[in-house]
Amino acid sequence: MLKCTGLNDDLLEDPRIPNFYSCLQCGKCTSICPAAHAYYVDGDNGKYNPREIVQILKTDPEYRDLDDYAIENCYHCYTCKSVCPVGNSVSDIIKVLKERRKKEYGDFQYRSFYEKGLCVIPEMLSLDEFDDWIGYRDILHNTKRIREEFGLGGLHREIPPDSIYEIQKIADLTRDKRFKKKKEELETPKKVIPESKIYLFKSCYADLHYPGMTESIKWVFDNLGVDYIDDPNQSSCTGFAYYANAIPFSTMLVANARNFALAEQAGYSNVASVCVTSYGVLTESKELLESGLHSEANEILKKIGLKFKDQVNISHISEIFYKFRDKIKPKLKFDFDGLKVATHHGCHYTKMHKKTAIPYLLDDIVSITGAQPVYYPEKDLCCGLGFDHTIHNRDHSRVVAARKLKSIEDSGAEVVVHACPGCQITLDRNQPYIEKTTGGELDLVHLNYAQFIALAMGADPYETVGIQTHSNRLEPILEDFDIL
Repeated sequence: MLKCTGLNDDLLEDPRIPNFYSCLQCGKCTSICPAAHAYYVDGDNGKYNPREIVQILKTDPEYRDLDDYAIENCYHCYTCKSVCPVGNSVSDIIKVLKERRKKEYGDFQYRSFYEKGLCVIPEMLSLDEFDDWIGYRDILHNTKRIREEFGLGGLHREIPPDSIYEIQKIADLTRDKRFKKKKEELETPKKVIPESKIYLFKSCYADLHYPGMTESIKWVFDNLGVDYIDDPNQSSCTGFAYYANAIPFSTMLVANARNFALAEQAGYSNVASVCVTSYGVLTESKELLESGLHSEANEILKKIGLKFKDQVNISHISEIFYKFRDKIKPKLKFDFDGLKVATHHGCHYTKMHKKTAIPYLLDDIVSITGAQPVYYPEKDLCCGLGFDHTIHNRDHSRVVAARKLKSIEDSGAEVVVHACPGCQITLDRNQPYIEKTTGGELDLVHLNYAQFIALAMGADPYETVGIQTHSNRLEPILEDFDIL
């Protein structure tokens, strides 16, 4: 249980938090909140109620009543933000409240970022602690061999020593740094879906679980002749560790200002992320830097010889695939005609930055292969990842994941196509356990949109797409379409 004590100006001065006193107490956030629903299902109605949390903050300056709330169970899916008529985000409020109790940053993810520039590496996923991910033991045990088959080597990507020094310098200088709000209202950054000069922003979480995800993106880009750069100096966006409360906000912000500066310096200012959490964090970082925090961030970057010039354009790579639909279609070698596909975009794309999202881009992408996108009632439900839940409370994740998977199964879908690595990992890795504990067969397989398109274009299922890293076997479906 999270202990909350003493409200001061921290919350209202935090640049991430709008004036929550504008809350209308309409209850839309609670009515649609996955965490509130999960507690209701568990017979603990009222234990987690976003509307009441904001009401307590408005009326009780000491917010002692929040001692009874398990606010650490927020999934940080931003469903609350997506429906709030005044633009409040209880997810961000809870994020700040959790940070206020954090006295030291020495978690494994913090050390991993400090030492390797990555937040998620194989050492984090203990085989004993993750034995409920049925079948994952063999995949994780063979990580090095699988990466060698991709020509990647090692257990994870290696960031050059000079860049590690820069990352450590930023971490040291921002560990106790507090950024204060410069503007009351944040402006959504303008976005252009690029066609060239793309800075491929890699995902440590994707590369750990499915190295074929990034390889599929690069394979498709290479076949389309897309001008992109794969910069070895890029660090993690810190998103997973940030939402798991393992890395301070200030470190997240300046680390991404560094990533932006690298992209600008390389002449590839169109930063396009593999991961939806990265997309959300990068977009928020740009939004906050543009709100007046860039000068303070640059004071820190100056110490490592870099400067953020505010020239980056943030997009998600799925948007580039969407824009290139007409270029992809003539290159397809396999027709998925009749294949029923459920799509899942990821909350940090559709909800966190709702104004600039393309709601059905995945449906349009899979349609060019002849596949049939299907509707399912829980299409907008989050996957249940929850970041810290995945590390310490996967049963809490599976409450939502099972609800999502059941809705997909009832739709008649055979394949789930994802935009977000975290969502794919949550549903793919947990599905066998959910099947075992419920006694029902879900009979679903999971692919990233880039893997799906790469397969349709003729990429090797193992050497490029990496289907051997998936928990639910794809071979039967690929055999049905003569890919295997």
